[in-house]
Amino acid sequence: MDQTEEQQVERIKEFWAEHGKGIIAGAIIGLGLFFGWRYYDKATIEAQNTASRGYEAVVSQLNAGEEGAITNAQSFIKSHQDSQYGYLAALQLGRFAAQEGDLATAVTSFQSVIDGGADDNLSAIARVRLARVLTAQEQFQPALDVLNAELPKAYLAFANEIKGDVYAAQGDIAKAREAYESALNSDGSTLSPAVELKLNSLAKS
Repeated sequence: MDQTEEQQVERIKEFWAEHGKGIIAGAIIGLGLFFGWRYYDKATIEAQNTASRGYEAVVSQLNAGEEGAITNAQSFIKSHQDSQYGYLAALQLGRFAAQEGDLATAVTSFQSVIDGGADDNLSAIARVRLARVLTAQEQFQPALDVLNAELPKAYLAFANEIKGDVYAAQGDIAKAREAYESALNSDGSTLSPAVELKLNSLAKS
């Protein structure tokens, strides 16, 4: 009995002599990864919460027309490049700038969303809004070029309406009618009254 216990002890000693350091190192690494992940997870959540509050502040300042709102929005966008909150802030800034007649800022803001690699929906919104601004600037071909990208179905009606506006402004009644009809026939279109009015106002070709 004593011999067997001694042999077991020796086997344990030999095992730990051969593998002990690796087991301890693995345990330390495992614990480090566990606590490191918890720290990373917590830091990520805190960063997202901070970005969310910053975005809400930007939107509030823009909506209130506060002095320095545009500068603050631009600063927020710069510090949150390639993030959803940065893209959302750029869309809000572009919308506000367009309403205020600052079309250059609007163009830059919307273009930054497109160039930054935002998801398909945010990019589509930016394209539609940018095309509207370019149309208002009578930059008709650039407006059409912006809309030539593949867009999610939900935005096709808006895109086709703008194309109709461009063609109508250029005097191309046939293409304008075709674009407006495509807008009306797009899945989920909610533009019927406005687009029908534009369509009906076209001179007969």
